[in-house]
Amino acid sequence: MPDLMCDEHLYSGFIRGRFLSGQMHLSVKRFFDLNNIKYHLLRSQVPLCSNLRSVVEAMASEKTEQFALRLAHTPFAPWLLSSEDGMLPEDLTAAGNRNNLEENPYSVDRRWKFCPECAIGERKRLGFSFWHASHQLLGARICPTHQVALHSHDELRYLNFTLPYHWLGKSEALSCTAWQLEWQAFIYAVSSAIEADIEWATRVKIAIREELNITDGVKQSDKVTFDKLFEIMKSDLGQDCLVGLFTAFAPHRKIRTNILWVTLSGHSQAKGLRHPLYWLVIIFWLRDKLPECSELL
Repeated sequence: MPDLMCDEHLYSGFIRGRFLSGQMHLSVKRFFDLNNIKYHLLRSQVPLCSNLRSVVEAMASEKTEQFALRLAHTPFAPWLLSSEDGMLPEDLTAAGNRNNLEENPYSVDRRWKFCPECAIGERKRLGFSFWHASHQLLGARICPTHQVALHSHDELRYLNFTLPYHWLGKSEALSCTAWQLEWQAFIYAVSSAIEADIEWATRVKIAIREELNITDGVKQSDKVTFDKLFEIMKSDLGQDCLVGLFTAFAPHRKIRTNILWVTLSGHSQAKGLRHPLYWLVIIFWLRDKLPECSELL
């Protein structure tokens, strides 16, 4: 495998490795077999799936090195918000019992995205372009470096051993609504904060509970209080934001998940980890009130 560029997604290095090894003439399945990696589709926002883990293990043998690769070269950082009490960060390597946890039921664009300015500049400077890990963050739609819209294509639901410059002239720019524009600075800042200090994820969760006055030992009877808080949250965020993040808030859906209750109460029936999007939207709502966010945004 080639050395990874700064912010290069692991799969991007995996793809370049295939080019550099002269194995592009092989079928995709044969390529996976030859490199002792289980055949799978390359998806952009699944940093805890077993398929990506096999690529991580092919690149590094030590657990600490694998954690560093996942943190710096996938959209993994927000997942540290989902780590359970007492779990070491490097032990967060699997999504849990639900195989679809990393993809459903969320409305964010899950296609591979790239910045055309990055792709053109990298091609001129390096001779190739690469997929950026940060461009695949949940809800990312604008390049933080060039402040231009990211591009994608319907065929980029999965990545078939191509690099961004292959899509120049064929892709379309992503549009941005008012709340999505605010989300851009937020998602990049939160991810960078966690990458720089993984304990930030723990501190911000404590700050959320303090701000909402939620103590340990929540009872079922406290659901009324959570419902009132969630009504305020919905009003502050707006319907467009919630619909843009969670399929449960689409107009035709009758049952709306109380995000605060399932995330903070400890009474959720969900198995495995809580998707970080639940934590992220709560932080997004309270970002002006949390000390941990004061220096980020």
